[in-house]
Amino acid sequence: MSPVVTGAAIRARRPAVGTRRAALLLIALAAVAAPGAARADSGDGDGEAAEDEPAATVAVVVAGAGGAPLPPALQATVQVSMERALERDDRLEVVDQDDRLAAHAGRVPKDSVAEGLALLEAGETVLRRGKAKLALLKLQGASVQLARVLAWTSKQDLARAQLLLGSAQAMAGDSKAALATFAALQVWRPDAAPDPELGGSATLALWDKARQQIADADRGAIDLDTTPEGALAYVDGRLVGFTPTAIDGLTVGVHYVTIRREGFERRVEAVKVGARGPARLAVKLVPSERAHDLAAARTLFAAGIASPDAGDEARLALAEIGELVDVEQVVLVVPGARDGRYTAAVYATDGGARLATLDIKVGDRDLETAFAAAATKLYAQVATLERQRHRRPRRPTGHRAPPFYRRWWFWGGVAVVATAVAVPFLLPGDDAAPGCPTGNSCGPVIFRF
Repeated sequence: MSPVVTGAAIRARRPAVGTRRAALLLIALAAVAAPGAARADSGDGDGEAAEDEPAATVAVVVAGAGGAPLPPALQATVQVSMERALERDDRLEVVDQDDRLAAHAGRVPKDSVAEGLALLEAGETVLRRGKAKLALLKLQGASVQLARVLAWTSKQDLARAQLLLGSAQAMAGDSKAALATFAALQVWRPDAAPDPELGGSATLALWDKARQQIADADRGAIDLDTTPEGALAYVDGRLVGFTPTAIDGLTVGVHYVTIRREGFERRVEAVKVGARGPARLAVKLVPSERAHDLAAARTLFAAGIASPDAGDEARLALAEIGELVDVEQVVLVVPGARDGRYTAAVYATDGGARLATLDIKVGDRDLETAFAAAATKLYAQVATLERQRHRRPRRPTGHRAPPFYRRWWFWGGVAVVATAVAVPFLLPGDDAAPGCPTGNSCGPVIFRF
């Protein structure tokens, strides 16, 4: 900080108003101009981008050499493995492309999802205030609503709703209902755990009793078929293979089956498994709206991105992918000629620039683990490129220096001269009279500059 000049009782004859204002104006002008000039002259070095890169929305495209289609099972396996690998990076939002198409087509029941989540939040708030009976209706409604829209929301939300409902039932004194709710939850979410703050030891005892029931329960199976075939099938969030398939060893009770296939809307079905025979589920998948447009754009992009002749068409196709599914980047994965080798590259949908590329050798690792390591290296390249783009260019050799009146030392000198001129007008002279006669200004004065 610049020096501070103080006076307990500095007495000064009041200078002429015009002279005093001019002096103060000169000081202010110098003080304001000098820092500005210094800032304007401080751009000689390179500017660095922020450490944390902005989040990016990403879609994964998988294709054979030259954009040729792959067998459905291989394509789905590679795509899911890369999507899961990318999801480990908190800076990235990896989109389900068919979900985005469904959202654009108005197929996502946003109001129902919002209603279910609102009931869940309200029920939990009331329950944590100790009003279990008041929370029951809200949590029952949340459980029913979220189960209906499970294709468009998180299974974790449904599990949370059922867990809180069981806790509310236990706290309200309905042990039988709480035991049934806890058991139903543990059928499909065995790794769930109760909140010890809700209901205390009584709730924990019911939870343990439900766990013992599930451990002793019978097992059953599901026979699953889809039209068309070749869809990825998940049971309770666990990948079980491609349709048609049979899933056995399931605890008797309700399980949730998720079905995904490129070009079709995601489906989630609740299936009640019994002990007397396999439950049968046959699902006819609904094509995603504009799925053909998206598939054509992906094929054109993958086929032409490496070809100089088709570069412009490939960039236009990449831009169309970005528009159809609202993503900023596309990760293209191409299996190599030999097993266990892949090439991955990151492209910006706006402009088609290639941001990173990498050859991947899987070796003895599983595909997702190998892709996770590759994704880290890919996005390290992306981050480096982004930092380089945000750096200020160095001043070229022979660049003309700014005029003297834009240099910091000029305005620093002005500030010193202005201060030297102005202070005599404001500080007392040798003939200052004692006391504070009329026409004089007295009192403590502080200058900060």
